[in-house]
Formats: sequence, C-alpha cells, structure tokens
Amino acid sequence: MKFKNFLEFSTYLDKLGLFHMDLSLGRMEEFVKNWGGKSSFPVIHVVGTNGKGSTSSYLTSIGCEHGLKVGTFTSPHFVTPRERMTINGSMLSEEEWCAIANQVMEIAPDVGLTYFELLTCMALVAFKNNGVELAVMEAGLGGRYDATNTVDPDLTVFTPIGLDHEKVLGSTIDLIAADKADAMRENGTAITAVQVPEAKSVLEARAEELGCELYQINEQVLVADLNPSLAGEHQRENAGLASCAWRLFCGKSDVEFNADKVRSGVEKAFIAGRLQIIKSDRTYILDGAHNTHAFEALEAELARSEIKPDAIIFSCMKDKNLDPVKETLFRLTDGPVIASGIEGNERAYPYEDLAAVLGERAKPAKTIDEALSMLNSGDKTVLICGSLYLLAAFYTRYPEFLEK
Repeated sequence: MKFKNFLEFSTYLDKLGLFHMDLSLGRMEEFVKNWGGKSSFPVIHVVGTNGKGSTSSYLTSIGCEHGLKVGTFTSPHFVTPRERMTINGSMLSEEEWCAIANQVMEIAPDVGLTYFELLTCMALVAFKNNGVELAVMEAGLGGRYDATNTVDPDLTVFTPIGLDHEKVLGSTIDLIAADKADAMRENGTAITAVQVPEAKSVLEARAEELGCELYQINEQVLVADLNPSLAGEHQRENAGLASCAWRLFCGKSDVEFNADKVRSGVEKAFIAGRLQIIKSDRTYILDGAHNTHAFEALEAELARSEIKPDAIIFSCMKDKNLDPVKETLFRLTDGPVIASGIEGNERAYPYEDLAAVLGERAKPAKTIDEALSMLNSGDKTVLICGSLYLLAAFYTRYPEFLEK
C-alpha cells in the first residue's frame, strides 16, 4: 500500500479505529526486527497514570535547552494526529508524514498494525530519519503490552500510578502497577515519582526481579527553584521528576548536566489542556482531569488560586467509574454541570445517561457547541474537564488555544 497524500493516509488511519486495541506485541516486534534502527538514538520511556504528557514535555524542553535534537511521541492528539510526533517541539509537515507512513508500510507490509502501533512505528522512523539525539516516548496505555514497550529504553520514568483503564489493566492499583512495571528492563535504569504504597511495592519487587536500578525521586537531589509555566503544585512534582530523570540520563550518556538549562527548560515547557487558563469572551479553565488522582490535583489548585467556576462542562469515557469524581465536580462549582457528548467518539459516555448519573444539577448537551451555548452571560469562569477528547472538541472550535 502506498499513500499519495496526507488525506489518503488520514482516511486509512481513521479506518483502523482510534480505540481498536489488540493487547499483544507480536506486530510491533516484527516491525522493530525488520527496521533495526533503534540503536541510532537513546530513549527515555515515560510510563504511569497521571502526568505522563507534562513530564514528557519537560524532558523534551530540558533536552532542547541542552542542545540536543529531541524527538517526542505523546498521545492523544487534540486536532490532528501530527501533534503526537514532534522534533524539538515542532510538528512534521503533512508531506513528511505521508512519506514516513509509506516507509513503515514497506518495512512491515503485512503485520496488521493497529492505529497506535502504526503511529509508534512512524515516530521511530521519523526520529531516525531526522537524526534525533534523544527520543522521549510516552506510553499510551499501561506498560506490558503498550506498543512503546518494544523499544529498549535507556531510562524508564514512572509518573504517579492510580486507577484508570481498570477494564483493560485491572481493577486494583497493584494490578495496574504490575502492568506498568513491565516497562522496566533487565539490568536497566528507572526512576519513579512518589507512589502510593501498593504501587511502590510492586515497582520495587519487579525491579529486584529484573536487576533494574530503581531510583526514588524523594532520594534524589532536586534542582532548586524550578518554576514551571504550567499551573498547579502537581506540575512542580512533574517538573521535579523530569529534572531528576534528566540527571540520571546525563549520568548514562555523554551529555553534561546543567541545572540552569534544566530550569529554563522547565520554564519554557508547554502542553495544552493541563490546567490551562484562557481569557477570551470569558475565562476558560481547560484540564484533562479524568480520574480521582487528577481531580484531587485540580481541586487543590483551584482552591489554592481561590477560583470557583460558575459552571462546568464535563465528559468522560463510558468505562469510567463516576462515583469518586461526581462529588468533587459538585464541590468545585455552585452552578450547573453540563454533561457533554463527544461527537464521533464511540467510547464517550452517552450525554443523557451521563447527566442522569451525575444527578439533578447536571444538564445534558449533545455536543461541546451546545454545551457552550447553554452557558449564561453571568458565567464568567467555566471549567471544561473530564476527558482530553472533550478538550479536543473545544480546540477544534478554537485551534488558536493549542499554542502557548
């Protein structure tokens, strides 16, 4: 198969199905074996439940400040899949995407890559083509069977692990941690954020089995005076984790660690939809909080900033356990909670059912457009949260807010 242009490739990608998963690594392993290009650049693999995207952003920015050419692979995207793969923070052209897709199809023509696997393969090819000196790879889901887990990392970074994707990864923290712990390598190196006791003990046990050096962030020397541009105390923790991970990476490579460059990297890092405050016709607060841990961080930051939204637009995936999140939602505002649908997303919670589950203060809206039209003129501050796919619908309407 050969794609003539980006539109043709996009159509093919859509047919693969964004949410189609096949939890096995055979197809990726076949690709990596045929490709044989990993050794051309080191990899930092970022795994966890919360803070993966932000931590990856900090690592990218710190790497660029140190003069490296950094390839970054993250998910999901908001408006175009091209957001998932960047070189020094910049997207590749549609023409280059098409050429890379064709390269992947030549390397592994018949292995039947899924949506996420194809994009992972494309990232690896793009990074090699562009001569990156470091790849920051964010795991999509879990660790054990994640497509990114076929590339041997030079360093594995664990962000906080919590309950999420329970139907796929397991219903308890220790089951989820066990899946993610399989991202570690025999005789490898890893560092972890502060974890709840169940996750910590699972990571430590797996590291011991593998002979992998597992560093704890609270035992590391933190770079002083980190000032992330991203809001929230949890972002200081993500930035601290990235800075400690960077120190470890420098110790394993010939890159000289520079604390000033770490600070400037942290200050310059940006990722949309993470407690992002937008002043427009009203103030919008956009946050991808969708599980208990993320909602606790959101609530703490809104309290610290003395912000009480006048209304909330919320959506989530239909496999989400809403009980822990529901109470927080209604504590955050005295106004309405608008339960929004997400057009074209088969995994989204049906908006009328969502409103019914959330209770009497919730109002259903078919789309983000309808939800925005239901706001009152007196609603000066509006929180949009619950799913990055809901934020994607907002950014599709207002693409200018994807930039810093």
